[in-house]
Amino acid sequence: MALNGSSIQQKLMHVILLTCTAVLLLTCSALFINEFITSRRTSIRELSILGEIIAANSTAALTFDDSEAAREILLALKAEPQINMAGIYTKEGNLFSHYPLDISEDALPAALSEDGFRFDESHLHGFVSIDHEGKRIGTLYLLSDMSFMYERFRLYGGITLLVIVVALLLAFLLSRNLQRQISAPILALAGTAKAISDKQDYSVRAQKYDDDEIGLLTEAFNHMLMRIEEQTHALSESSAKLHAVVNSAMSAVIVMNAKGIITDWNKRAEEMFGWMRSEAIGKELASTIIPENFRIAHSKGLEHFFRTGQGPAIDKLLELTALRKEGSEFPIELSISVLKTGAEISFCGFITDVTERKRAETEIKLFNQKLSDMVAERTHELEVVNQELESFSYSVSHDLRAPLRSVHGYMNILVEEYESLFDDEAKRIINIILKNGEKMGQLIDDLLAFSRMGRKALTKSSVSMDHIVQTIVEEHQNQDSLSITVLPLPSAYGDHGTIQQIWVNLISNAIKYSQHKEKIVIEIGSMKSDDVVYYVKDNGAGFDMDYYDKLFGVFQRLHSEVDFEGTGVGLAIVNRIVTKHGGKIWADAKVNEGATFFFSLGKDRLDELPSSM
Repeated sequence: MALNGSSIQQKLMHVILLTCTAVLLLTCSALFINEFITSRRTSIRELSILGEIIAANSTAALTFDDSEAAREILLALKAEPQINMAGIYTKEGNLFSHYPLDISEDALPAALSEDGFRFDESHLHGFVSIDHEGKRIGTLYLLSDMSFMYERFRLYGGITLLVIVVALLLAFLLSRNLQRQISAPILALAGTAKAISDKQDYSVRAQKYDDDEIGLLTEAFNHMLMRIEEQTHALSESSAKLHAVVNSAMSAVIVMNAKGIITDWNKRAEEMFGWMRSEAIGKELASTIIPENFRIAHSKGLEHFFRTGQGPAIDKLLELTALRKEGSEFPIELSISVLKTGAEISFCGFITDVTERKRAETEIKLFNQKLSDMVAERTHELEVVNQELESFSYSVSHDLRAPLRSVHGYMNILVEEYESLFDDEAKRIINIILKNGEKMGQLIDDLLAFSRMGRKALTKSSVSMDHIVQTIVEEHQNQDSLSITVLPLPSAYGDHGTIQQIWVNLISNAIKYSQHKEKIVIEIGSMKSDDVVYYVKDNGAGFDMDYYDKLFGVFQRLHSEVDFEGTGVGLAIVNRIVTKHGGKIWADAKVNEGATFFFSLGKDRLDELPSSM
């Protein structure tokens, strides 16, 4: 039975009545079947006992062929009104006597069947063996009328039907009254839900009738209404804030549905395109802001998105041309995001007017071109200056060295030819002149080297630091007091010649400033931080870190020339080489406890080199 569309009252009534009907029918059917089976078994048992009694009493009559005695025995069946017919047969199967006497012998079975009882329509008939001293001497046939039993079954059926009708009537009356206790709260809850749905008023609350499951459902429903009311209020506030934010945005914000119809339009869009919000909403986007020559592409783009889920402007920044209400076109930046609400899809576009930026970009390009021309002109001037510096360097090298060589040569002639005429003071003065001449020559060489280092272009390649350092160390191995430890050094990427000069200067300085120690101990190695860092550590004179800022300056010396010879240009050259490689150099020292010089060559192609660390 379909209950769709019925009220809960009707459904409860139907459920109760159907349940009662099913239970009553099942119960009565079970009782009826049990009674039917029991009655049949009882009839068989009673008829079987009766047959055994008659068979036992008939043995003498059969044995002595006394048909009168057999007839008397069968006449005793008058006391059993349900017995319609009986007969005694000899062991050969011939009828010996029958009951009642007024029936024809043809009414009795002409042939005997197996012993036992069987139902046939409204009768029960059967055959019972008549035995004497363990031998069968005859057979008893009985036929019982079962109509009385079926009459009783009909009476039971009528009583059962009456009970079912009365029970269903009582169930109907009780269910009609009791179902209200269940349906009334549910109907009230349904009425409240309908009223809320119709009026969208979430402040309404359902009435609670009891503390049962429906009461709990009512409480949960009211709590849900409270949460919906709070969320609706918050959503309303959020929507208002969002609308305020969208309207205050510097970009035009336009929302379009899947059909290309404008559904939202902020203040900035009104200012940018000239369409008021009330005018724009409901119009096709293509007919408002898209230039005519781009409208076909816009339509194809929408079709492509709905076919593939991808679009050229989705979540990307594009530069396009847009159309104002009065018909003029202007450059814009456009980014489109896809908005999904359930199965509905819409598109939100963020549009920025880049007219001023384009104008600025044009001006910047013109300025850059002008600046490029100025740089080219300045570069030419610098090339001229460099050529002049080269000429000056050659002049210094040639013009200063010529008189210096002349002074040095004549002083050597003077010593060789007139040394015997000089006293000790004269010899001392001449020796000072020769040494200062040599120093002057070394200064000129260092200045020229420092100058060339600033102008020399680097030719970079993979450089084996191990090979360079081992070559330099081998040149100093003849010193007994010198101990140099070289740890594994990763290869570098740089100019081989200038990097070799770094190692030569640092190792030479380490040996020079440690020469007053009984045992010179030098360690050369590397460590890995952001860059590969190389170091040279000695146990020499060290220096005062208070004067660290003078360490890499030209002609800056932190020790007396009497204690350690030098021009003060070596570390300046090293610093310039390291800087040109994009690296850095620094040092750490303590007076009379040695110094450690560190340098790196930057990250240029460093990761591509094999490491031996």
